[in-house]
Amino acid sequence: MTGLPERLARLAAEQPGRRALESATECLSYRQLWTEVTALAARLQAQDGQRLGLAGDNSVNWVLADLACRLAGRVCVPIPGFFSSAQRQHLVVSAGLDAILQVADTGSGQPLRAGLWLQPVAKTGEPQAMPVGTGKVTFTSGSTGQPKGVCLAHQQLDATVAALARRLEGVALSRHLCVLPLATLLENIAGVYLPLSLGATVVLRPLAELGFHGSSALDTAQLVAALAAERPDSLILVPELAMVIVQAVAEGQLDPECFRFLAVGGGRVAPELIRRARALSVPLYQGYGLSECGSVVALNVPGDDHLERVGRPLDHLSVSIRETGEILVQGQAYLGYLGEPANRCGEVATGDLGALDQDGFLSVSGRQKNLIITSFGRNISPEWLESELLQTLAVRQALVFGDGEPQPSALLVPRPEQTPEAIREAAQRLNARLPDYARLRCLYLLPWSLTTDQGHITANGRLVRQRLLADLPTLLAPAARVLLVAPASSFTPDGEPSAGLSILSE
Repeated sequence: MTGLPERLARLAAEQPGRRALESATECLSYRQLWTEVTALAARLQAQDGQRLGLAGDNSVNWVLADLACRLAGRVCVPIPGFFSSAQRQHLVVSAGLDAILQVADTGSGQPLRAGLWLQPVAKTGEPQAMPVGTGKVTFTSGSTGQPKGVCLAHQQLDATVAALARRLEGVALSRHLCVLPLATLLENIAGVYLPLSLGATVVLRPLAELGFHGSSALDTAQLVAALAAERPDSLILVPELAMVIVQAVAEGQLDPECFRFLAVGGGRVAPELIRRARALSVPLYQGYGLSECGSVVALNVPGDDHLERVGRPLDHLSVSIRETGEILVQGQAYLGYLGEPANRCGEVATGDLGALDQDGFLSVSGRQKNLIITSFGRNISPEWLESELLQTLAVRQALVFGDGEPQPSALLVPRPEQTPEAIREAAQRLNARLPDYARLRCLYLLPWSLTTDQGHITANGRLVRQRLLADLPTLLAPAARVLLVAPASSFTPDGEPSAGLSILSE
């Protein structure tokens, strides 16, 4: 199997003038890309330090730094811009970073290229153990507040790219626009490595120019205008973005003819959204994956597609279903987590429930645990936020929900002396110290307690989550509503405003 550096070197010789990377201020051909990467790798090799963080907005410099780390034999650890300061510090310490490659107009440390700086990190203890062969460490969005480092080998990432190239063999892709942060493994692998390995052009714009603010706020009009101007033929989307594009096509703001392949994943995708997209000639295809498996496990493509499934598994993996219904993935698995024993079995127990039909298409029905995945693809443990609410707001009971929504919400049982105004103020203080994707959008104040008689809590006071979620519409009806933050967007798959996303006036 040819690795990505070898592939780029070959493309630099075979199509030297072909545009590889494009930004608003800089364009690099494949020959220029390879020249810049090799020069930058030499500069990194001249510096001390093996573990390098990579921070900054989507840009040519981000891609060059990422590729140079590999060529220089350095471990690259992308730092998500949406992490809170506490999460960022946890990443820096747990990964044992020696320095950070910072993409910025101005900075401190060693200048490596215009807009790219190497900033040393003051060590504060022993770094966590890292499996042998680690080339990249990707951190989750922090379902419990403390992100976890997934250690990946370059061979695994190359295998994912090669398998995706084979799956998309019949789709001619030439211009990909990165709309997810490059620190997101899915965009890093399928949005940069894959197009570059195919000899296509990767278009990079600062996320704010595409309408993004933080990780879960979006100016939909700005995004639509940017897509209309850039006219990419491929995008990688989370469900929230897919809904915006489908609605924009329906309103005549976007021409579906410019798109060749739009992949959507990272969260629950309603089949109605896929059906509506197809009716509008939008080539939207659902996929499924996780960081431990190189970001993609299964994918629908033109001519090999199921509207209600996440696709057939890629050919370099073996997917099976345990007796418990859990999806098990074997082959090209992650090396392990930072600070934990290596993954020597070569398999990943996903924690997701699913099934394989007789034609080999995979479906995903839910999660064994109670993880919430927002429509922006951010993972949130409801127990984490519930404990924060109980401690910070001092309410009696708390249930966090919002799977598939832009932001989570909570059903609260306040104490008799607590007023809605006091609860709102305390919740806003809590939101201020949470990462933006986990900030609560709305609180519902229930005028009575959850009880065992209703089947909502156990004898020892624990929430019966499935029963509560089933009864949620009934529970929310009499509750007083307290809005904390406005929703990121207000489109549903059928194009109508969603009651669950509407801005409340209380």
